[in-house]
Amino acid sequence: MQRPKVAVITPGSFVIPSPRSSSVERVIAHMVPLASDKLQVQIYGIRGEEVPDTADVDGVPCIRYKQGPSYIPEVIADLKRWSPAVVDVHNRPAAAYAIHNALPDSRIVLTLHSTTFIREPHLKRKEVDRLLLPMERIIVNSAYMRAAVTADSSDAVRRRIAINELGIHPGDFLPRWTPAAEAVRAARLNDFGWAGRRIVFYAGRLVPGKGVHRLLKALPRISRTCPDVLLLIAGSAYYGQDRLTPYSVSLHRQTRKLRMGKHVKFLDYVPHPALASLYQLADVTVVPSVRDEAFGLVNLEAMAAGVPVVASRTGGIPEVVRHGETGWLVSPSPGEQEMAAVVIGLLQQPDLRRRMGEAGIAEVRKRFLWQHSAQRWAQIMLDCVT
Repeated sequence: MQRPKVAVITPGSFVIPSPRSSSVERVIAHMVPLASDKLQVQIYGIRGEEVPDTADVDGVPCIRYKQGPSYIPEVIADLKRWSPAVVDVHNRPAAAYAIHNALPDSRIVLTLHSTTFIREPHLKRKEVDRLLLPMERIIVNSAYMRAAVTADSSDAVRRRIAINELGIHPGDFLPRWTPAAEAVRAARLNDFGWAGRRIVFYAGRLVPGKGVHRLLKALPRISRTCPDVLLLIAGSAYYGQDRLTPYSVSLHRQTRKLRMGKHVKFLDYVPHPALASLYQLADVTVVPSVRDEAFGLVNLEAMAAGVPVVASRTGGIPEVVRHGETGWLVSPSPGEQEMAAVVIGLLQQPDLRRRMGEAGIAEVRKRFLWQHSAQRWAQIMLDCVT
C-alpha cells in the first residue's frame, strides 16, 4: 500500500535540525523520521546559515523558506502543489487555520506543545474554539495539556484531542551508575575544578516562570548542610543566544546578595547536544517551575541520565516524574524550605540517588522512547486518512 503523504509544518522560528533550536523543532527532528516507514513525510521550515537549504532531517526531505511573514503563504503555495493527505502544523493555531482554508482536500492536524499560542496575547480565549473546530485532530503531549485545551473548547473539539507523550534517545545520555561512567565523571569534574563537589543542576530558559530564583533562594539552606554543593545553571533567556534580560541580570544580583558566589556557576546558553554531558555530572536535577509546564522534557533528560529529579508539582510534570520513585515533587508556591529539604536529603543519601536514578532510566525505557512517540503519531496520521 502506498504511504500517505504527510506534511509537517514547523513554527518558522528556528532552523531544523539545529543544536540551538527550541524543543518544538527537537521533537519533530527526533520523532518524525522514525515514522517514515509508514508515511511519506516532508518537513517545512526556515532557512539558516548552519543548515544547507537542501539538507534533510535524518532522511526526511525538508523544504526551507525565508523566515518572516511570507513563510506560511509560501508553505501553502507548495502544499497546494504537493497535495498531502494530512498536514500537521506545530504550535501555531492561526497558521493551521489558514492552511485549512487554503487546502480543503487535506486533513489538518494541530500539534500543541504548550498553552502559549492558545492564550492571550496570541489568541483570545473566545477565539480558541473557532480556530480548533476545523482541525481533524489536536495532538497534545500530556493530560494537563488536554485539560487546558478542553477548558475553552466545545465537545466537538474535545473529542478530537489525542495525547502523544514526548520521548528520549537513551543512547544520547551516559548514566553514571557504572564504574566506567563514574570514572569518566570524576575525571571531568576534576578537569572543571569541581572535584569533591556535589552537583545540583538546572537546565532551561532563564525566565520567571521557570523559577530559578526559587532555587537560588533555597541554596543558602542547602549549602549550610552541604557546604560542598555547587549549583550549575545552564541556560539563557532566549533559545540559541546569551542575551541578557532584566530577569537574568536579577539572578546574578540575587546570587551576589545571598553571598552564594562560590556555590553557583552560570553556564549561559548550552547547545542541546552538550547538555547530555552536563547531566552526567549532576547528583540532582532541579526543575523549580512556578508556572504550569505542558510536559517538561528536561525531566526525561535527567531520568535518561540516571539523575533523580526534584520538580514542581505543576502542569504535566507529575505525569513524568513518579513521586518517591524517580524523584520528588514539591509545591510550586513561594517558600523554598520543602525544595531545600528534599535536595539535601538526596545529596546526603547516595544510595537513594542511585535507586531513583536507576528507576528513572527504567521508566524512560519503558514509557518515553521516541520510537513510542513516533508509533503513536504515525497511527494518528493514518487514522486521519482512513
